[in-house]
Amino acid sequence: MITDQEVIQLFGKFADIPPDSKIDPQLFRGGGNNFPVGCSRHLEVFDKFNIIPKYCFDCYKVLITPRNVVELFKLLMIFEKIALPNDNRRKCMVEEREEFSGTYKGYIFCKGIDEGNEVCKLVKKVVSQDISPQVGVSLKRGCSEYALSYPGYAVIKPASVIMQYRKDWQSKEDFFDENSAVSRERMPDVNDDATYVSADGLKKYTRREVLSMQYWLCYAATIGDTSYLSISGMTMPKIPNLKRPPFKNTIPLRKNN
Repeated sequence: MITDQEVIQLFGKFADIPPDSKIDPQLFRGGGNNFPVGCSRHLEVFDKFNIIPKYCFDCYKVLITPRNVVELFKLLMIFEKIALPNDNRRKCMVEEREEFSGTYKGYIFCKGIDEGNEVCKLVKKVVSQDISPQVGVSLKRGCSEYALSYPGYAVIKPASVIMQYRKDWQSKEDFFDENSAVSRERMPDVNDDATYVSADGLKKYTRREVLSMQYWLCYAATIGDTSYLSISGMTMPKIPNLKRPPFKNTIPLRKNN
């Protein structure tokens, strides 16, 4: 079990590093054979034509939903050490999109439903042992945006009909690739040369990664998740114009021994 004190010792000193206005709230680990190829391109195709790209029909994600920001940091610690079948790409993030529910999320990218189920089973065991059995772990298909237009895309329950790629969509994808300057995966223009070492001296983080962690703490302060104070040791500034439902702490209070 990862304790709160371990989180504080590893990440607490990063809270007072000078912030930057350009922040990516996502922090990635792994890579291997399951790097999500061309996600920006696929979402641009969807935005332009309202079709789901062919690549995304074989994209599955294990979704982990920490209950507070301390558990999000614990999930990052798991992502840094866990052994996955193909060193699957994984990320921790905070949910900012107004059309989607939830707060703290972790994703592990998988290729195909079989690998997705395998990784989901493995991760559920690790998360239960290292964080809590109450932390949600489930399998989902592709990007949540797609299900807004095609609800059937997200249905992957046993015995359900799995939505398939429509052949008439291929011509639209071809047209897009032939006529669009496909954007690369964009990362914020932040100085990544600066490296910060964790308090135990074992982990190194770039400036961009430290700023992502700071942003998680500010996000927690904004939505009313006071657990962040145990990491930061101080009040963090709130994020302007962030619209999220009020935070609900689902972790039972510990009784004093």
